[in-house]
Amino acid sequence: MSIDTVKTESRRTPDDRRKRKNTELNLDRQQAPTTWVHTIIENTKLRSGGVVEQHLIGAKLEHRFRGILIPNHPAHVGDCQTFRAGDFEIANLVYHVTVAPSRNVIQKCGDNIRLGFHPILLIPAEQENKARVLAQDEGIEKELTIISIEAFVAFNIIDLATVEDKDFFDVLKEIVEIYNGRLAAVESDMSLQLQVR
Repeated sequence: MSIDTVKTESRRTPDDRRKRKNTELNLDRQQAPTTWVHTIIENTKLRSGGVVEQHLIGAKLEHRFRGILIPNHPAHVGDCQTFRAGDFEIANLVYHVTVAPSRNVIQKCGDNIRLGFHPILLIPAEQENKARVLAQDEGIEKELTIISIEAFVAFNIIDLATVEDKDFFDVLKEIVEIYNGRLAAVESDMSLQLQVR
């Protein structure tokens, strides 16, 4: 990226970001749901900074737990500023969503464990080994559940499609619709909204 491109990006207003075109993805319906989710993450990662991943998990949780209010915060609002144990809390589960696992997030998971919660760390598949090594370094690898975002969302697609007798792709589209609504409610970059076909 050139210096001129960086200057142009930094001068963009929230209104400019709202007007940018949605992310359109043509997904092969013959591929596995894990591949679809991976494609979404890969095609948005240069602009996402974790936004897509957090709202995709929020949409997945909202779709799965329909009777439970799933909070919706801007992706870059820290847990400390909002007094949250993690990105999402359901019963004694605390979900942490990150694209780059760090010692800091692993320590938050350790804090969750000490308070009697069960933390679930959700990261891109390519970051799983790093997250496991960090968890081992902190001595919490046996208490912390680490799952790739791709597997977490894909399993939900498969599970709900089976229970509701729907096509996998139809369930993905439902999750994407929820995702777009969650994103529009709290974020400024509408180019991160998704269209899948």
